[in-house]
Amino acid sequence: MTSNTDDSAGADLPIGERLRLAISAMEYNQSFVTFADGKANALLLVNSIFLATAAGRLGQSIAAALVAATAGLAILLSLSVVYARLPGQMKRDRAKIFFWGHVCQRRSKAEYAADLASARPEEILESLARQVFELALVVQRKFKAYQAAQFMTFLSAASWVLYLIGPPLHLWN
Repeated sequence: MTSNTDDSAGADLPIGERLRLAISAMEYNQSFVTFADGKANALLLVNSIFLATAAGRLGQSIAAALVAATAGLAILLSLSVVYARLPGQMKRDRAKIFFWGHVCQRRSKAEYAADLASARPEEILESLARQVFELALVVQRKFKAYQAAQFMTFLSAASWVLYLIGPPLHLWN
C-alpha cells in the first residue's frame, strides 16, 4: 500500500496532465497578484482622498499635517504593493513560452514558433514549475507590502477622523 505522500505519485500522471496542473497553479497564483494589486489600488484611492481633504490646511493645522504625512506614507506603501517584483526574472529560456515578456524576448514570430515547437514537454514543465515558484514569491512580497499599507491606511483614516472632528470639539488650534 502506497501513501499519498509517496514521491513517485506524480510520475503516474501523464505529462499533459502535469502541464495542465502547472498552468492551473500559475493562473491561481496570478489571481492573487491581481487581487493584491486591486486592494492596493483601493488603498491608493482612499489615501488620495484623505490627502486631498487635508491639503488645503497643511500649513495651518498640525492635524492636517498628520493626515498628509500618514496618507502620503500609505500611498507610497500601496505603490510598493503594485510594484513588488523579483529582480532579474526575464532571463531568456527556450521553455519560457507563456508570459508576454518571455514571448517578446524573441526577435520574431518565427523564433517564438520555433522555440514553442522544439521545447520538450518536460522542459516546459520544469520551466513552469520554476515560474510558479517565482510567482508565489511575488505574491508573498505583495501581501507583506499590503499588510504594511493597510496598517498605515488605518493610521491615516484615524488621523483624518481626528482632523474632521477636532475643530468642532476644540481639540486643537
